[in-house]
Amino acid sequence: MILRDPIHGDLEFTEAERRVMDTVQFQRLRGVRQTGTAYLVYPGCLHTRFEHSLGTSAVARRMIASLRRNGFTITEGQEATVALAGLVHDISHLPFGHTFEDERKLFPRHDTADRLQHFLNQGEIGEAIDASGLGADVIALLTDEAYHTPWMRQIISSTVDADLLDYLRRDAYFAGLRQDYDDRIFSTFVIEDDQLAVDATKMSTRTEVLHLLRLRYFLTERVYYHHAKVVSGAMIAKAVELAVQGGLTESHLHGFTDDALLRDLTVTEDERIERLIRNLNRRRLLKRTYTLTTAHVGRRGRDELIATYNRSIKARQDVENEIADAVVLEPGQVILYCPDISSIKEARVLVRTREGVRRLNEPRDTPPFDVKAVEDQYERLWRLYVFAPEGYVERVNGVCQRVFGEAAPPT
Repeated sequence: MILRDPIHGDLEFTEAERRVMDTVQFQRLRGVRQTGTAYLVYPGCLHTRFEHSLGTSAVARRMIASLRRNGFTITEGQEATVALAGLVHDISHLPFGHTFEDERKLFPRHDTADRLQHFLNQGEIGEAIDASGLGADVIALLTDEAYHTPWMRQIISSTVDADLLDYLRRDAYFAGLRQDYDDRIFSTFVIEDDQLAVDATKMSTRTEVLHLLRLRYFLTERVYYHHAKVVSGAMIAKAVELAVQGGLTESHLHGFTDDALLRDLTVTEDERIERLIRNLNRRRLLKRTYTLTTAHVGRRGRDELIATYNRSIKARQDVENEIADAVVLEPGQVILYCPDISSIKEARVLVRTREGVRRLNEPRDTPPFDVKAVEDQYERLWRLYVFAPEGYVERVNGVCQRVFGEAAPPT
């Protein structure tokens, strides 16, 4: 089967892959947007995890073709396993999942072994994967960090992998941002000690990898961490958090698309939840009333805030309620957003050098200045926000300065 993709052109899939794609579980991904609520900022960001999954599988095959051209022997069975794993690697994604899982810690991450095994073993998709004859290997590749052939797993899930090489190009395209990487990166992949690496003995490799790091930073700053995307995602996450208090469970979301979740949240008979989703749908977003950065509190202070408010739902709710009470707002109208610290994992890509294999950002002494500069810049993207309705900005800011002990004027 051949499908036309706006990013990679014609993509060819086997009959076994087509059967997987035609299952109800895989088709659900057509309704799960790749970049969450980024469409509120970039109207073209309506692409989904369905297209991204097709692209990841196709990029995985392209990486394998490059490895073969570089002299490495890869069997047809290994290629089929990696390609099918790429196709289903996001099958367990919940609607707006990164917001619930990474930012507010409401549910485990989508790529945990238990979640993936649950999705891959059930119903039509379980039968289709079994019929391919690759089921056990595909599931092991995606769920077992000690998978017997590391380079196969690393093509799908590592640092510079098929997942990254699809979504960087796809997200930039649909956001309308004229950013891209050079296809030369594909020619740099090698296998060293059964690990996937890039060949840094080639003169241009370092330049290509650094360009990927900068592109990853650019999209994070402009799209993934855009303040309107952050606040809209926080509003959905707060609505789900309130619904969890009313009995909502993770399993309830397994069959949902983005729109199905939003519809479900509007019929909860909880005015706090309905108000959040109603305002989201009308793009009446909460406002940034208070912002802390690492420059305000230092790395130690940042880490203490994360330990307190990112990893403890109760601590976060307590301070939200304290601020809301102080300015006479209802619970749910004040949202504290305190994400975990995020590193640019691509800087840890394995590289082949004349002295052996190492991580790009881990030479024998200190990381190369150019790599460390991107890592430091990426780390500085961290923000703690307090969001509240328009008209309460100054009052909430004053309360936050007392609560957090840092003077930070409203944005």
